[in-house]
Amino acid sequence: MNVLVTHPGRQHSHQLARALHDRGALVEYWTGVPAADPATKGPLYRVLLRFVSQSPIGLPSRVVRHNYLEPFVRRLLRTICTPAQVAKYGHCAATWFDTWAARRLPVALDAVVCYENAARDTFKAAKQQGATTILDAASVHYTWQDAFFDPDESSAAHRRITQRKDEEVELADHVITVSEFARESYTQAGVPAEKVTSVPMGADLEVFTRNGCKENPSTEPFIFIFAGHARRLKGIDILLEASEQLAQKRLDHRVQFAGGRDSEFFQDTDAPVDYLGYLKHDQLTCAFHEADCLVLPSRFDSFGRVVVEAMATGLPVLLSEHVGAKEVVTEGETGWVVPAEDVEALADQMQWCIKHPQRVRDMRDAAIKTAQNYSWAAYRERVTNVIASVIGR
Repeated sequence: MNVLVTHPGRQHSHQLARALHDRGALVEYWTGVPAADPATKGPLYRVLLRFVSQSPIGLPSRVVRHNYLEPFVRRLLRTICTPAQVAKYGHCAATWFDTWAARRLPVALDAVVCYENAARDTFKAAKQQGATTILDAASVHYTWQDAFFDPDESSAAHRRITQRKDEEVELADHVITVSEFARESYTQAGVPAEKVTSVPMGADLEVFTRNGCKENPSTEPFIFIFAGHARRLKGIDILLEASEQLAQKRLDHRVQFAGGRDSEFFQDTDAPVDYLGYLKHDQLTCAFHEADCLVLPSRFDSFGRVVVEAMATGLPVLLSEHVGAKEVVTEGETGWVVPAEDVEALADQMQWCIKHPQRVRDMRDAAIKTAQNYSWAAYRERVTNVIASVIGR
């Protein structure tokens, strides 16, 4: 099995590349983010590592080829351009990477795995060589996203982008999604069910352990925690409204926010909120341990890795049904799933948690046990088995 993986940035592509390399099936990994073992590269590469947030993954330099165009362009655009320009020209940078990759395909490939916006030309070239084309879809199908949000880019630019995405799906022999929820978004958009397979994502579970964290004092108020960028996509307006309803009923609780936030949602809220800011992994681990329940009421989330990370610390979770990681949850044992965009349903479940704190805390061991099934090691085994099945090896 000889597989090429290409991604203009990273997302979870490095985990796939590592999985294939461990299995002796990776031809090369082409990416816009430093991935090679620094010990196998020169001094300029080690200098570059100081300016990126992602860590290299230890692959030998002989199987990694870097093209830093797309991440560089996106970082530049975010400092000088409007959101519409970032979306438009960031997409252009991804297509440039695609063209670059298509012109350099090695021979004797069994398969090529590409990612949205940077797959069309590479897939065309791969098909000419008789290789299997696999789209590793990191998000839900764009039609689902468009149902909830107006795009940042112009209508004309959006049509060009979605047309390219449609072509990529059409050219793909198979599509891998990160959750069953994301898979359904593709099949509902008309992609044949037999062409789409769900492979749940993993998380760095060893990072999210409770070592060195204070014990949960198990006292009032009940603490809900949200981790990530607090914005409309994540249902923050719904969460704040639900919390306000509980506060009006004098139900003692706090809602903590770890990460960035869109300030307009917080300007007039009466919800009892605490801002933790951006936290390092060890700090977030302890924040999870000191809280009582993670809450993630997203309008859509293809997976939601924070769910598994929180559960790894023993934190039960409260999710909307539009969070892909809902498949991780056993209702009433490790958490709860409520309808999306339903303030009343969210408030009702939050109220139950506040009134039954010990029953919530009793769910911790089950949450930890469940999370162990979603390590990156488990993901790597699952995804390589799927790819081998798709290409018949």
